[in-house]
Amino acid sequence: MRSLSLFAALLCLAGTPLVSAKETGATALSAIRLLPRGEYKKIVRIEARDGSPAPERWHIIVHDPKDENGVHEYVIAGGEVVASRAISQFVESVKADDIMKESLIKFDSDKLGALAQEYATANNVNVATFNYALKKEGTDAAPLWSVTCLDETGKQVGLLVVSAGKGNVISHEGFTADPGPEVLARLETQSEFDSEGKRYPKKIFVRNATPAATPAGKKDDVLSKVGNSLNRFFTGRKP
Repeated sequence: MRSLSLFAALLCLAGTPLVSAKETGATALSAIRLLPRGEYKKIVRIEARDGSPAPERWHIIVHDPKDENGVHEYVIAGGEVVASRAISQFVESVKADDIMKESLIKFDSDKLGALAQEYATANNVNVATFNYALKKEGTDAAPLWSVTCLDETGKQVGLLVVSAGKGNVISHEGFTADPGPEVLARLETQSEFDSEGKRYPKKIFVRNATPAATPAGKKDDVLSKVGNSLNRFFTGRKP
């Protein structure tokens, strides 16, 4: 009976997904996925304040052709839409030309925050909060991320501008020194905590990465290993 209870518990664990920041709307791109159907195709601006480095809420402004000023804002927090309104503190009006093509937005806010932290470290600067903004300047312009780094008094100590497509650093105002190549290599295997406080590896930057070959005999999943263990327990024979 004890063995069957253990088997049931293992099955439950195997079927329980890890809840990451991306699944709860904690990053900008995951917040976009929580918008009502079709609204992601009309995004003109994304804003967030007081990140540490991740913000508690995202303000996503979309173009609404039915509104006089073209503005509609969705506020995402805690994995859900907590506000939907025809006004925004960030813009007074928007037009169709301001819409960013979603296929050009690939660099997520968690990567941007990690990069900004490394720039701050390289310049011996203490950052208390991060303000994020994603928008484009001009009809045919590419969307750009900007992250403003503030100290404990609210004073700006650095501003990083990064392309939303490939994550290229366009400018780094206030940061005279660049992080070394060893730092960027470390960011590639930076870890993230899941909802239970456990670490699991997460790729932050990928540059010319080649998938590693999977060694033979390493492809058994969790359930296969559980089944083999139970087979040995009940029969005394190896599978």
